[in-house]
Formats: sequence, C-alpha cells, structure tokens
Amino acid sequence: MNVFIRLVLPIALAGLAVPAGAQAPSQQAPSPPPAADQPAGEAERQPVAGDKIGVPARVWAVRIAGGWEANGKKGFSRVIGAFEGDRQKLTVQWLAEPDGQVIDAVDLSDDEAAKLTFGDIRAEPEEKGGITVFLDTVPDNDGLRDTWVLVIGDPGDVRFGPATN
Repeated sequence: MNVFIRLVLPIALAGLAVPAGAQAPSQQAPSPPPAADQPAGEAERQPVAGDKIGVPARVWAVRIAGGWEANGKKGFSRVIGAFEGDRQKLTVQWLAEPDGQVIDAVDLSDDEAAKLTFGDIRAEPEEKGGITVFLDTVPDNDGLRDTWVLVIGDPGDVRFGPATN
C-alpha cells in the first residue's frame, strides 16, 4: 500500500499542476445555415455542441403520421408544428425510405387554425390507406378543446380542417 501511494501520488499531483489553458479546446460544431424559409432578420437559436438533437426553438412538435407507398417508392409522413411569429404553422412532409429524403411537403394554410394553439397530436391509420391525424387545441378557460383533422394520403395528398361531429 505504501509503495502504491509513493508511485501514484506524485503522478496525481503532477496532473493538478498542469495549467487549465494547456488542455485542448473543446470542439464546437459549426452552426448550420439558417433555413431557407426563415424570414430575414429573425433571430433563431442555433443548436450548439452538447445539444441532444438540433431542433430550432420555434419547432413545437414533430409527429410521425404513418407509412405510405406510391409510384414504386415507400416511406413515412410526418407533421411538423412550428411558430411563425405569434402564429403556428403546420407542415406535412413525406420522406422516402431508407435515406429519409423529403420528397414532398405541403404547408397547411388555414387562417383560423393559425390563430389556435394545438397541444395533443394523435394519428390513426385508415383502413383504405392513408392516415388521419387529430390535433386538439389546448383547453380554453372553460376547459373546452377544439379538434382539427388532417387526412394524409400519398405524397402531396392532404386535407385539413375542423372536425365535424
């Protein structure tokens, strides 16, 4: 034990004597360029080293909707919710397998939906193909929610509007 202390202690103390500046600087990943659809001058928090994943702060939801197969290709669709100023923007993307390349995208534009704050997003496959996505608003002061429906088919095929029961 005494021999161990005589050998290890000087090495440990020598390590403490090395100045902090002698350590190699941490490598930080370069910030990606701003998105093409980002308005000029909009300040966007860019992902930095140490982030688990680099998702811009304006993105509030990403939901895999379901699979699709058309024209000899297959993949999956997803719904992306993002803030644009004081409004929410929803986009549906169709990604091809196996590389995840976006092959089509549709921005859902509905003036009424843009004013709402969506919370829950749930997807249910259709029996005849396609996916139905339900988007619930956050409860209002009375605890009531509105539900909007998004029907996603093959790439480019999407319908969006308030639920009618």
